[in-house]
Amino acid sequence: MYYQSVGRNANLMFGAVPNGDRLIPEADSALCGEMGWELRRRLGKPLAEMSGLGRTVELGLPEPARIDHVVIMEDIVHGQRVRSYVVEGLVPGNTWRPLDDGVSIGHKRIQQFDATEIAKLRLRTTVCIAETITRRFAGYARA
Repeated sequence: MYYQSVGRNANLMFGAVPNGDRLIPEADSALCGEMGWELRRRLGKPLAEMSGLGRTVELGLPEPARIDHVVIMEDIVHGQRVRSYVVEGLVPGNTWRPLDDGVSIGHKRIQQFDATEIAKLRLRTTVCIAETITRRFAGYARA
């Protein structure tokens, strides 16, 4: 649910409604806590991250790693500019391989893909309406 909402530049509506005492029921509260724990496990500490300007940004990793998530954020103070993009990984043999793609980034976009051993990540904007301003580009390996 998180990946299909927050991970796609939208809000997440939990539907946790306060009871007659104006408190969130314990069962709903516990589920929210479990979800928070799982999100911190998956996305709490990136292996590497950066920001950058332009249609292409490359993120070097401290050492080759099996990456399975990226988080991308545009600097939306200047508007949402990216219309399509591709995320690529530098795989053994020094070849760039597409890992995933998308049609907008906005405030936040989370891309999941099969774990792939890479030395670098690259975000390549394929269509934009103005200069691309990447606020955050981060790579993760599921713990």
